[in-house]
Amino acid sequence: VAGSETSGAAAARADLFQGAQTILTPTPRTDRGALERVRRLWEGVGSRVTVMDPAEHDMLLAAVSHLPHVVAYALVQTVAEMRGECPGVTTFSAGGFKDITRIASSHPEMWAEICRMNRRSLLEMVEWFQEVLERIKMELADGHYQGLKRIFEEARAFREGLS
Repeated sequence: VAGSETSGAAAARADLFQGAQTILTPTPRTDRGALERVRRLWEGVGSRVTVMDPAEHDMLLAAVSHLPHVVAYALVQTVAEMRGECPGVTTFSAGGFKDITRIASSHPEMWAEICRMNRRSLLEMVEWFQEVLERIKMELADGHYQGLKRIFEEARAFREGLS
């Protein structure tokens, strides 16, 4: 689990895998010797290797990698589409917008393929995200700013606990 929004040979970095997580997803058919050789290869380039069930991998990556990319693309597309009604919208896109949408600069073909390959788990995560957005929408619509504040406080506390 490494990389950035850039792609191609010019984006290569010798330290890309230093300290990065690598997830191996063996199945009952996986040759254990081959699994150990692959583990040693990744550890040799500096990765921290975790072995997990393929379905668990798909759900975890859908949540913390694939969904953030989809959300970033959707946010940028939303702003792009509103330019017709509000032509100056990009004039005011400062740090927050640029920070949260940085990954929307990632290679579209690669991310469309990732979405295709992990469709089922990603759909579950999109639905979950929509439920959270709906709760936020309802708090806004009902003028329940304390409820909104509680959601934001919970999210902030969780985010600050991430390493």
